[in-house]
Amino acid sequence: MHWPDYDSPRSEVNTRQRLGAHRKEESTFGRYSFADFRRDGPTAFGQGGGAALVSLGGTSKVRNQSLALGFDRTIGTSMTADFRLSQHGADQFFYLPDLEYGPADWDRKHSFTIATLYELPFWKTNKYLGGWQFNQSTIIQSGTPFNVTYCDAGSDRDIGPNRPNLIGNPDGPKTRDQWFNTAPIGDPNSAFGRPAVGTFGNLPRNALRGPGYWRTDASLFKRFQVLADQALELRIEVVNLFNHVNLGNPHSEIGVPGNNNANAGRITSTANFGADPQRNFQFAVKYIF
Repeated sequence: MHWPDYDSPRSEVNTRQRLGAHRKEESTFGRYSFADFRRDGPTAFGQGGGAALVSLGGTSKVRNQSLALGFDRTIGTSMTADFRLSQHGADQFFYLPDLEYGPADWDRKHSFTIATLYELPFWKTNKYLGGWQFNQSTIIQSGTPFNVTYCDAGSDRDIGPNRPNLIGNPDGPKTRDQWFNTAPIGDPNSAFGRPAVGTFGNLPRNALRGPGYWRTDASLFKRFQVLADQALELRIEVVNLFNHVNLGNPHSEIGVPGNNNANAGRITSTANFGADPQRNFQFAVKYIF
């Protein structure tokens, strides 16, 4: 098996602009896959490329990396599974390109999906009692990253990111009320320190990650054969079958002396900016002819 070399020159695209002259260097974007799991085993994998943009003396790099394993197998049941390991770069700060180099806001390092279609074996030959089909799709993902900032950061600088210095362990109990170490700057238990005026903190971009995500959608079909080439299908479909509440990222602005933030570390919304669906059913009738 050949694994992609993420550090090779092929993984970056460089664009440079100086005094109105525009120079662009590009390389190919690799993608490898072996779809037939029964023949080759779980060997499907892929590589993402990246980009670097330079403008007026500043450089911006974007880098995508991914590794995927998957299979599709049919044995009276159709099942498709996919696991993905990835990291995606993000936009950079104009004057200091490396300052904002880190995971994009939507980056999820691990993603696993599995979908199945199963024709129930009961009464298959019975015109009225047979014809049942169960379907489901499940997705399991690690959390998205977020930046930690601090109150009154605007008085320390007028441009650029407002992240603090990292001076301790930022990990917390990972509960809904306190996801990370939210002790305010100046507290003996704080993991963060205030940078000097006019400087940037050393905490990397999107250094912490929020809650993971999982959801199962399912459906049950019942088909009645009306004529040789016509059928009536009754459907019950459910989104978020187990009614699992997927939480969003926490409030991530920590307090400073004289200006504490009581909501720091608290999660007050569900995933997808509060729009993640809770369990709901829908019913449908489909006539096939």
